[in-house]
Amino acid sequence: MSIIGIGIDIADVDRFAEHIERVPELLDRLLTPAEQLRRNGRRRSAESLAARFSAKEALVKALQLPQIIPWHEAEIVSAFSGAPSFRLTGWVLEHFRARGAQTAHLSISHDGGRTVTYVIVEGDGAPLPPPVDQPAPLLPGSPEALAELEAFRARARAGREARRAERAAARGQG
Repeated sequence: MSIIGIGIDIADVDRFAEHIERVPELLDRLLTPAEQLRRNGRRRSAESLAARFSAKEALVKALQLPQIIPWHEAEIVSAFSGAPSFRLTGWVLEHFRARGAQTAHLSISHDGGRTVTYVIVEGDGAPLPPPVDQPAPLLPGSPEALAELEAFRARARAGREARRAERAAARGQG
């Protein structure tokens, strides 16, 4: 297995709580009832709710999904130990499998009013390329990277020489 994609997300807990307070139905659109409640039936803390949504955002980034997904199809579940993981269904599961993904590792942490979630997706599929609007990264030390570096340096030298010439011309006229 290889890494297909990596996603990370940071959420501001107070900001998330304010959004939920202003638009209460948003919580039902973003999180399943099981995600909203602890095992004892009480509502989860704002930190826990924000972390669960943040985990879904990290999954979106790891799989390069569109920004709006059927949020209930990527449910965050906890093992008895408390370790979080995903329960994928529907379109999200189909997309996950189409990418050749087999496992999604999830880590969640919250402290100081922020949550951080990290997702690593593994499988037999090819690593996801950069989005279409971005060129593939150059390998450090490759002929292409060295040529790009030299072109950058040449542009910088030309810019410096042009500014020197302008200053010299300004001094000669003044």
